[in-house]
Amino acid sequence: MMEDIIKVTKLDYVRLNGIISSIKQFNKEASKEVSFLETELTRAKKIDSKKIGAEFVTMNTQVEIVDMDTNKSMTIRLVYPKDADFKKGNISILSPLGSALLGYKTGSVISFKVPGGLKKMKICNIVFQPEANGDYTT
Repeated sequence: MMEDIIKVTKLDYVRLNGIISSIKQFNKEASKEVSFLETELTRAKKIDSKKIGAEFVTMNTQVEIVDMDTNKSMTIRLVYPKDADFKKGNISILSPLGSALLGYKTGSVISFKVPGGLKKMKICNIVFQPEANGDYTT
């Protein structure tokens, strides 16, 4: 488990907790899938959207990551479940990778569980972050 301080915007925190609550209420099987995200949100430092650093991964951030095992680089966007589309590189916050990315910053190495064990990715570059571009509501 990583002990880096992760930062999330207050808006992302409120929205994601709403999603977690409705999943727990309506889909008991999926409850365990959101427990990692819930844990991450609980320990995250909540920051005003206008004050979060441009180097942090927030919702709808486009980020370049490198697989530490294969050295393969990919660019993905962290999105809400309704916008998830793997072919377009839109990764749901509810996925293990999505939950692991939120709140980390450029240079961080994140790890998350996959069927084959533990996967490590390095955050190389924030390509686009809504807050850094003056968008505090997406």
